[in-house]
Parts: sequence; structure tokens; C-alpha cells
Amino acid sequence: EVSPAPAMKKDDTSNKDADKIERQRLKKQLKKQRQKEKKAEAAKQADLARQTKEKEKLQLQKIQKEHAAKKNEKKKFNDSSKQGNNEFKSLRKGVKFLDLKVGNGPVVQHRKKLRVAYTLRAKNHTNGKIIDASKNFGFRLGKGEVIEGYDIGLEGMRVGGIRRLIVPKQAGYHNDDIGAGRGADLFFEIELLYVAP
Repeated sequence: EVSPAPAMKKDDTSNKDADKIERQRLKKQLKKQRQKEKKAEAAKQADLARQTKEKEKLQLQKIQKEHAAKKNEKKKFNDSSKQGNNEFKSLRKGVKFLDLKVGNGPVVQHRKKLRVAYTLRAKNHTNGKIIDASKNFGFRLGKGEVIEGYDIGLEGMRVGGIRRLIVPKQAGYHNDDIGAGRGADLFFEIELLYVAP
């Protein structure tokens, strides 16, 4: 009688092979799925990064536009100040003035104490070298306590007003050089803070 044992062994081997193939197939499938998930995650991250970059770009453009608008506004103001030479009004001794802002407080009075904030520049009012400045300078108008250009140029000013003066040498420091060059015109920007009652 022939024993069936060898046939049983063959079946076991083929079953094992089938299991092995199935495991490998599942492993490959799982690997593919993981790769697919990784790719999807990478695409998601890339998309998120692109959106963030786009937002940053839009914010930057907005900031640049705001800066450009401010720059244009400043340029217009400076241009109007340059053209302001035509708008400057002439006073005695060649002193010229231009009101940037007309105040609504008391008017300056001769021999009365007043206080001003001022900046003195060489060459022009906007970007000339600053020679002198004060945030609270007091004197009496028309008493010779300051240069003549000041006494002349502040006439008619009101508290709260801002005025630009161009003071030539004959109403300033004559031929002395105070930092703008000998006999140079002086460019003041003055804000009237206070007038004594």
C-alpha cells in the first residue's frame, strides 16, 4: 500500500508559496499606498507653502504701495515747497515768508515775549544741512534780541502757525559764517508756540 504522505508535503509547499506571494503582494500594495500618501502630503505641504508665499507677496505689495503713496505725498509736498519760492511773500530787507499753516491763536505783538520751535537749515528748507534748532526758544519781538530777519519775518503770525522764512545776509548775520557759508541765505521753519498776553 502506497503512503499518501509525499503528496501532502507538496500541498504544504504550494500553500506556503502562495502565502509568501500574497504577503509580498500585500507588502508592495502597502508600500505603494504609503508612497501615494507621502506624495499627497508633500503636494499638500507644497500647496500650503505656495498659498503662504502668495499671501506674503500680496502683503508686501500692499506695504510697497503704501510706501509709494507716502513717498509721492512727500514729493508733492517738497515740490510745492520748491515751487513755493513763487508763493513766498517779500518783506523788508529782502526777508521772504511762506505760511505752511496759519494759526488760530493770538497774534504776535511788538515787544511782547513769545516762544517758538524752529529749525535753521542751509541751502533749502527740506534737506539742507541743519545748522541750529530748538523746541522752545523765547525772546521779545522787535527788541533786537534776535536777528532782524526774525523780527521782520514773524510779524502777523498767530499761535499754532508754522512759517518758513528766507533770511538774506543783510537781515541775518551779514558776512559771518554760522555754518551755511559767508553771507549765505538762511532757511528757517518756525512754529509759534506762545505769545505773552
